[in-house]
Amino acid sequence: MARSTLKAIYTERKEQFEYLLGREKRMLAFISVLRLLLIAGTVYFIILSIKSGYEILLVPAGLMVVLFFVFVAFHKNRNDKRRLLIELIAINQEELDALENNFATFDEGRQFMDPHHPWSLDLDLFGEKSLYQYINRTATHPGPAVLADYLTKAVLDEEKINSRQEVIRELNEKLNLRQHFTANARLMQKDDLEFEDVIGWSKQPVFIEKYQWTKVLAIVMTAVTSGIIFAGILDPSMLILLIPQALVNLTILSPFFSRTNRFQEQVSKKHNFLHTYSLLLDILAKEDFSHTDLKEMNAQCKDASDAIHKLSGLLSLFDQRLNFMVGLTLNALVLFDFYMLHSLAAWNRKYRNDLAAWVEIAGRSDALFSLAGFAYNHPGYSYPEIRKDHAGLRAIDLGHPLIPETKRVDNTVEIKDERVVVITGANMAGKSTFLRSIGVNLALAYAGCPVCAKEFVTAPYQLYSSMRTADSLKDDESYFFAEIKRLKKIVDKMMAGEQLLILLDEVLKGTNATDKQRGSKGLIKKSVAHDVLCIIATHDLALGEMAGEYRGKIVNYCFESYIKELELTFDYRIQPGIAKNMNASFLMKQMGIMD
Repeated sequence: MARSTLKAIYTERKEQFEYLLGREKRMLAFISVLRLLLIAGTVYFIILSIKSGYEILLVPAGLMVVLFFVFVAFHKNRNDKRRLLIELIAINQEELDALENNFATFDEGRQFMDPHHPWSLDLDLFGEKSLYQYINRTATHPGPAVLADYLTKAVLDEEKINSRQEVIRELNEKLNLRQHFTANARLMQKDDLEFEDVIGWSKQPVFIEKYQWTKVLAIVMTAVTSGIIFAGILDPSMLILLIPQALVNLTILSPFFSRTNRFQEQVSKKHNFLHTYSLLLDILAKEDFSHTDLKEMNAQCKDASDAIHKLSGLLSLFDQRLNFMVGLTLNALVLFDFYMLHSLAAWNRKYRNDLAAWVEIAGRSDALFSLAGFAYNHPGYSYPEIRKDHAGLRAIDLGHPLIPETKRVDNTVEIKDERVVVITGANMAGKSTFLRSIGVNLALAYAGCPVCAKEFVTAPYQLYSSMRTADSLKDDESYFFAEIKRLKKIVDKMMAGEQLLILLDEVLKGTNATDKQRGSKGLIKKSVAHDVLCIIATHDLALGEMAGEYRGKIVNYCFESYIKELELTFDYRIQPGIAKNMNASFLMKQMGIMD
C-alpha cells in the first residue's frame, strides 16, 4: 500500500464522516424546532383548557410533555453521535497530517523519559519528534504507560515476539475498530486524579459495611413511608404523618452525613468516564477476533462492560444527592443514602479485584491499537525475526523510521560471528544515525512492530547504549563520570554473561585523546571476549586497526565524506573498511577559522 493510497483512505473516511456530521447537525436542528413546537403546543392547550373549562384538553398537553422528554433523550443521543463524528474527523485529519510528517498533535511522552534506562534516552524514544510521539494514538488513562512499556521493555522470547506480531497483524486490518475505539475514548475527560480516585475506592471496603443494620432499617423506614403515602391516598389528612417520619429519617442519617459526604467526594461525578470505559469494553466485546490472546480479552470484556456500566449508573444516581432539595427529599422519605451506600458496597465487594484489571484491558488495547496503526501506516516495513539459532545481525535496507522516506538513505549490513563492529567516518557522515537506526528498529522489534527494513534478523540481544550521556548538577556528577558509570553498567551485564547488543557513539568524549584511545581499546578487548555484539562509532581510525589483531572478532565499516568542487558531500552509505576522508580541517578552512 503506497503513501498515496493511505492518503486516499484517510481522506475518504474524513469526507464520509463530514457528510454524516452535516446530516446529524440538520437532524439536531430539526429536533430542536420540534421541542420548541411541543412547548408552545403544551402551553396553548393548557391555556385553552383553562379558558374553555374543558379539562379534556389537558390530555394532548400531557402527551406533548411526554413527547418533549422523548425528544430530549433523542436529542442527547444524536448529539453524542455528533461529538463522536467530530472526533473521527479529527482522527483522520491527524493521520493525514502524520503522512506529511506533522505529529505535533500527539503526546510526546516526556513523563517516560528516563536517563537511567538502558537505551530510551539515546534513541529519542520520548520527547519532541520522538518515536513515541510518532506512534502514539492512545486516549485512555493507562494507554500511554502501556505503550511506553511496549517500547522500553525488551521481549527476547521468540514465541512471545511472534505472538505479539500476530496480534498486531490482526489489529492492523481493523481500521474501523481502532478509530471508533479511539474516538470514544477521546470523548472522555481524561483526569488522572479522577481515575486514581475510583481505582483507589475500588480496592477498599465501603465504610457502611460495618453497619449492616442500616440496610434493614432502610427497608423498614421505606415500608413505613410507603404505608403513610398509601393511607394518604385514602385519607389526605394522613399525609401530615410524613413530617415526623422525615424528621426521624434525617435524625437516623445525621451521624453518617460527614462520612457519606467524604465518600462521595471520592467517587462524585465519576460516572461519565466509567460509562466511557464500559462503552470501550463493549466495543471490544462485540468484535470478532482470531488470535487466542485477543479472544481471551474479548471473553472478559462483556461481563466487564456490564459491571462497569452498572457502577456508572449507581454513581450517577448517587450524585442526585448533590442537588440539595432532591437529596433532602429522598433521604427524608426513604433513607436514600443508606440504599446507595449499600448498593455501592455490594458492587465493590463483588468486583473489588477486577476494576483495575478491566481498565487495564482497555489501556492495553489502546496501546496495541497505536502499534497496529503504526504498522498500517507503514505497509512497506517488514516484521523482524528474533531467533535463538541466529548469530549476529542481518539488516537489509535498514533505515530510521523518523526520517521521511524522501530523505532517508537505507543501508545493508550483516554481522555474523564478529563481536565488535568499528564504524569510522567524518562528522555528519551518518554514523550516529546508523546506530540509532539499529537501536530504534530493535525497540520496534521488541514491541512486535514491523521495522524500517526490507529484512531484519537478529539474535535475542538485550539492548544497551551509551550515546548521549548527560551530566547531573543534582548529583554533583560530571559528564565524564556519568559516562563511566554507564559503561560500568554495560560491562557488568557483559561479565554476567548476558547476550548484549551494545551501541556506543564516540565513547570517553570527556578525556584527552590518548586516554580516550586507551580506554576505547580496553572496552573493545573486553567485548571481544564475551557473547555480545558491540557496535562502536568513532573518529579514531586506530580503533579500526584492531581488526588485524582480532581477525574474525572485529570488523570495520565506515561512512565516507567527499569533497567535490570545494563542496563537502555525503552519500550516507555504509561500506566495509576504515574511513579515508575526514572533514574538520576542510570545514574550518572553508569558514575562515584556520588558514
